[in-house]
Amino acid sequence: MKHKLSEAVKKQNLDKALRFLKRNGIKNTFYRSLEKLSEQGCELKTDPVCSGETLQKQREQAFLHPYRISVLVPAYETDPLHLKALIASVAAQSYANWELCIADGSETDRVKNTVMEASGTLDLSDAGKIRYRKLPKNLGISGNTNEALSMATGEYVGFLDHDDLLAPDALYEVMKVLTENLSKDGNVYSNRIRALYTDEDKTDECGTRFFEPHRKPGFDIDLLRSNNYICHFFVVRTEIARAVGGFSPEFDGAQDHDFIFRCLENVPVTAVAHIGKVLYHWRCHAASTAENPASKTYAYEAGRRAVEAHLKRKGIRATVEDLPHLGFFRVVYEQVPSTIRHLTRKQWDELTEETFSSITEDYLMILAEDLKPLTKDYLTELASHLSRFEVGCVGGKVYDKHFRIESAGYTRGEDGKMIPNFHGLNGHFSGYMHRACLQQRVDGLTLDCMMIRRSAVTFSENGPVLANNYVVIFDPFAQFQRK
Repeated sequence: MKHKLSEAVKKQNLDKALRFLKRNGIKNTFYRSLEKLSEQGCELKTDPVCSGETLQKQREQAFLHPYRISVLVPAYETDPLHLKALIASVAAQSYANWELCIADGSETDRVKNTVMEASGTLDLSDAGKIRYRKLPKNLGISGNTNEALSMATGEYVGFLDHDDLLAPDALYEVMKVLTENLSKDGNVYSNRIRALYTDEDKTDECGTRFFEPHRKPGFDIDLLRSNNYICHFFVVRTEIARAVGGFSPEFDGAQDHDFIFRCLENVPVTAVAHIGKVLYHWRCHAASTAENPASKTYAYEAGRRAVEAHLKRKGIRATVEDLPHLGFFRVVYEQVPSTIRHLTRKQWDELTEETFSSITEDYLMILAEDLKPLTKDYLTELASHLSRFEVGCVGGKVYDKHFRIESAGYTRGEDGKMIPNFHGLNGHFSGYMHRACLQQRVDGLTLDCMMIRRSAVTFSENGPVLANNYVVIFDPFAQFQRK
């Protein structure tokens, strides 16, 4: 049995490599394979399962305002073993005020019988916690999910695929964040958090081995335009989910990407919380998108259309291109007419308010004298981001003399210090979750290579700086190297 499984995995990996080769050519395939080989033995560990003692303490915790959380599951001819495991994972939650809403589009009674059997064997304090609806016909993943949404009575809804699993403390961690952001005016409770998402990992078909944890950053609309990094476990206010019209069948295959855009594209960053713990397990099997992305190429085409639709709603003139890795995109923003003043790093450092007042150009391009552009139209690439009023500064990817990444933006650590992203990574590699090759927001850029909006420049005692009400963007498609 193990031998057969091993052979199947080898064949599947070979098929993946051949598909990638066909799409992207020999050079990209070589470096993709080299990166994969370099990662062997360095697999990130996923989070440990909570102990029974910890879970019991969570069950005993009293919350000031215990929101009901409705977990929505669209089902269609689901494998009974997988569905039983899903139901059991929800029933095992250490936070008790939940309901599980299952909308079943199956032609048979397979799902119905499984739900009835599970409901009768699980130790539930309230039999009504599992709500089941048999649909007259299969409405597809979006339609079935919308039926589950119509069943929800909770103030927040979370989304669970019909063969995946929740960690036992998933809803507790959600509730903990909601409680931290709770406010009360008289007898009325309110919460500034409109949506939450967690880290996730993958689990094998048996649901016993957990691997490939996906550690996510805070809410980043630019990264979301590059890839649906939020995905699972996504929880949102029920009123928002209904106000945006639920899921759209037009984007089936990437319906969650489209839905997340519509829920979040008009909310402030502070209204979206990221829980940095693995609380969702995405089941892998041969036909799943998690294990075999090419099995659902239509999903990635739908993903590109979801990004395009989002940009159109926001009134942003741009085109969306596919990247070599399926499900990842590049947004090419339409540049507005602008003028650019070129400065060296030394000139920037010596800039004073008096000398700055003589600058009339729209943007300042700061480039160290020992950097050479590898991208011919780098000015157009960088300036295109500044066509967006919220963006104050944008920088490209800088390589050292040996073509290793020297600068790909910075992330501010918990101690306030700036941490360089992907520093030292082979320049041909795409990095963790391909993020070294994706447009995204960052906390800082190297002063050796950046374009800044003139109107966003202010002065501190240390010289010119970016005003703090602007967004900073890392764009890997403008590239530079040390001479």
